[in-house]
Amino acid sequence: MKIGKQIQTYREQRGLSQNELADKLHISRQSISKWEGGVSLPTFANVVAISNLFNISIDDLVRGDMSLMNSLTANNKEPLSRVFKIIAGGFILGFAIYFVLLGIGIKESTFVDWSSLPAFILFIWLLFTINWRQLNRSMSSKTVILGILFLALILVPNIFDSISAMINASVDAVKGYQEGYHSFK
Repeated sequence: MKIGKQIQTYREQRGLSQNELADKLHISRQSISKWEGGVSLPTFANVVAISNLFNISIDDLVRGDMSLMNSLTANNKEPLSRVFKIIAGGFILGFAIYFVLLGIGIKESTFVDWSSLPAFILFIWLLFTINWRQLNRSMSSKTVILGILFLALILVPNIFDSISAMINASVDAVKGYQEGYHSFK
């Protein structure tokens, strides 16, 4: 049975009008009418709210409505497939660039020097394209901890390099000052 008919059946069993159900779900009466008429499908959040309101399982509510089940599973798979595309595409392109550079004799240090600015610009651009509200809602506490560990491990070598460079520059400056001072005497 289609979910719209299920909603109508459960609504009528409880003696609720479309307006009353809409008020309880904090949505418009037109949404209820569209669901019951098979014009549109409720969101997953509304399916959960309806199952809680009618005290029935989500399985009982959506069973038999293949279009709703397909839309719910398709929505859940899409973000994963985009992340997979980014990771897989990045690795494939990275290895391809590596082998091309190796083949034409460009050294790693030269590539690093030339790629730093474009990589930084692309990273900033990427940050502006992310839907941060949706990302925040999808992160668990484990994800946050793993993200912190990952970022720290990426930053530690850069921190070492930066601090070492500052210390070496300071030591060189002091040595240069001392040598200049002694040669002046």
